[in-house]
Amino acid sequence: MVKMLGTVILLSVVLLLNACEDSTPVGSDPSTQTPIASQAPFQTSTVAASSDVLIRSKLQSLSFGQQNSRGGYVFLDWKKEDVPKEPFNIVYYLEDVNVNATFTELSQAERLRLTNQIRIEGNVEWKIDEGSNFPNNVRIQFIKPSTSFVLHLGDLPAMTFIQKEPLNMTFTSNAERNIPHLLLWANEYAPRLLVTNEENSVNLTFSEEMRLNLPTTIEGAPIAARWMDNKHLYIQLEHMRESEHGIKELTLRLDSLMAQSGNRFGQEKRSLVIQQMPKYEWRYANSGELVEGGPRERFYDQILLSNDKQSYIGIIRLGGSLGDGDGTSYSFILEQQGKDPVVIEDVFYSTIEPDQMPIQWMDSRTLMYASYFGVYAYDIEKAEKRVLHDNRSNEEHNFNYASYDKTTKLLHLLAYENRNESGQLELLTYTPGNLTPQITKNFTMTVPIAKYSDLDMTISPTPEGIYWTRIREGIPYTEFVGNSGDRAITEGITRLVSEQGAYLEQYQKTDNRLQALKWKFWKPGESAKAIEKPPEGSYTFVSGSDLFSFQESAYNKFDRTLNKWVAWRAPNGEKNAEPIRGKDGLYRSRIE
Repeated sequence: MVKMLGTVILLSVVLLLNACEDSTPVGSDPSTQTPIASQAPFQTSTVAASSDVLIRSKLQSLSFGQQNSRGGYVFLDWKKEDVPKEPFNIVYYLEDVNVNATFTELSQAERLRLTNQIRIEGNVEWKIDEGSNFPNNVRIQFIKPSTSFVLHLGDLPAMTFIQKEPLNMTFTSNAERNIPHLLLWANEYAPRLLVTNEENSVNLTFSEEMRLNLPTTIEGAPIAARWMDNKHLYIQLEHMRESEHGIKELTLRLDSLMAQSGNRFGQEKRSLVIQQMPKYEWRYANSGELVEGGPRERFYDQILLSNDKQSYIGIIRLGGSLGDGDGTSYSFILEQQGKDPVVIEDVFYSTIEPDQMPIQWMDSRTLMYASYFGVYAYDIEKAEKRVLHDNRSNEEHNFNYASYDKTTKLLHLLAYENRNESGQLELLTYTPGNLTPQITKNFTMTVPIAKYSDLDMTISPTPEGIYWTRIREGIPYTEFVGNSGDRAITEGITRLVSEQGAYLEQYQKTDNRLQALKWKFWKPGESAKAIEKPPEGSYTFVSGSDLFSFQESAYNKFDRTLNKWVAWRAPNGEKNAEPIRGKDGLYRSRIE
């Protein structure tokens, strides 16, 4: 059942109006039940009660949802007693909006009488969802409204629907000093505000004038906060919890906050984690020399320095995959001396990490990062993101790996020929300025390494040539192809390439999966040499030109001369120090 454009009456039943009066829709806060007036976009008419009206008497709940092609959700859900007695606004921001009314047990005749009392003012396409399996529900859908409109539903107050951008907020720095901070809209990983641990309060500024409700903790407990005016909220940082990494944090619920217009935060901004970040010093592992990272360096889990050392990317690890995947989600922030930070990605789900970094510099102004969904470049001078290759619409051609060769200026991508059929991979090679890649079919294939996870077929460029991971009889091996065309192969997958040679991890095949077997060191043209395995149960990673393992808060570094793992010590003897993943070879130490 679909209705179009104008004031429409379902089933041709005309409701008599006793009078036409001007009324101004107002917002409603179900927690206080005190409507606050707001200007209506047009005049509405009041529907007179009649003997047929049974909306409020039979009503159990009233909810409002919104959706677009990517999905939808319920953003407001009232019990009968929460529904305002005066006209109110409903603010939404996605393409479509709907109303769902739940009633006590309805007969067919009562349902017909209910739907007869629906009246719409405004130019909007709408329909009643007749496909519901719940006979006591009436769901009205409004499809891509282009203007505001009013819904009259029996003896309920008029509901004015207004589409606008969702409520927003920013951090307000102290007027007397520039407080280091970082506000990230990290979506499903929880939006977060990072401040230094010297700060004992924060000020938030809202994009609209607010009703003066206060947020609570995620458990619903009150917090130490007050409104300075109707747009500025002062929060005292008390009763902070200590996270597993020793960071103090406070998680707030924002879904109780509402603007005077009726606007609310979007689904991805209904909570806020405030974190007090301890102070760190960043240093080069080889020399112990201090890295000048700027006022926000303590916020980052990894730092990636540009080639000219004039910029760096701060990387925040948000968490692992929330589904059946093997990737990790990060935030990428561009830092340049004397400038405000630029959030390149609030959330980026990375599955491709050359040199164990989720993002890499192509040159001093261009960044490249990738996942199996696509490959992207970012120009720091233009503040512009460019899609090099995007597979979101056709995931059978997802990427397995990507790496940029700074020596030859070539970008190499390994893409599935059809991941629904096999692990066969083709090689796409991009030359500078050319948007059409050279394609090598059947270049290699990949094999399962774990449930829902294929082996990353690493590509490791060096000034002398490239170490390629290939598959033979289901087992990975490495092929080195020198710039002069010379070739060499050995078993195992490249984990680290240093000036002296490559560290490789060997696997054996068991039950159609790969199992780690041993490690070795290899220089192309020479025989591979077995090296001591990392400590059992440890996590192995690369930092600079060294191989590290981590287990129970202890770091070990592989000493090639001794052919053994030895306890790592910070060059300057700092306590609370940790080596950081990535080719820059950095470590950081916590300053108490």
